Amino acid sequence: MTGAAILKVVWRILGLTIPLPVGVILAALAWLHFDKESSIRQAVNERVTEMVAGGKIAALEAKLEAEEKIAAARGRAATEANRRLMAEIDARVNLSRRLAAIQTENEILNDDLADLLSRPVAGDCAVDPDLLGRLRGR
Repeated sequence: MTGAAILKVVWRILGLTIPLPVGVILAALAWLHFDKESSIRQAVNERVTEMVAGGKIAALEAKLEAEEKIAAARGRAATEANRRLMAEIDARVNLSRRLAAIQTENEILNDDLADLLSRPVAGDCAVDPDLLGRLRGR
């Protein structure tokens, strides 16, 4: 059987079993083919194009607005991080100053202790008058 014979058999089966849907499909295809040139169809196509373009513009504007909000949030986060960094630096400087002051005071107290330990204690365990004067002065 040749290809043309097969097509005839298929067409005969389709034509006999479902003639109405095939006719409707062919009529719709013909209408679409000839309708492409009509002014109404052109107006509809232009309006659809405008609507699609408007939708794209709206989507781009929404995206831009969202990106601006994200950028603003990042700016606020960067400002807050900078503020925290400056507070940490100030705290570290103050801590190092206090540590230096405490170390200086510790050295002075160690010198005083070494001075006290270098003096001999009186045999009767009485307080040295010089030490007693210094203790009263504090």
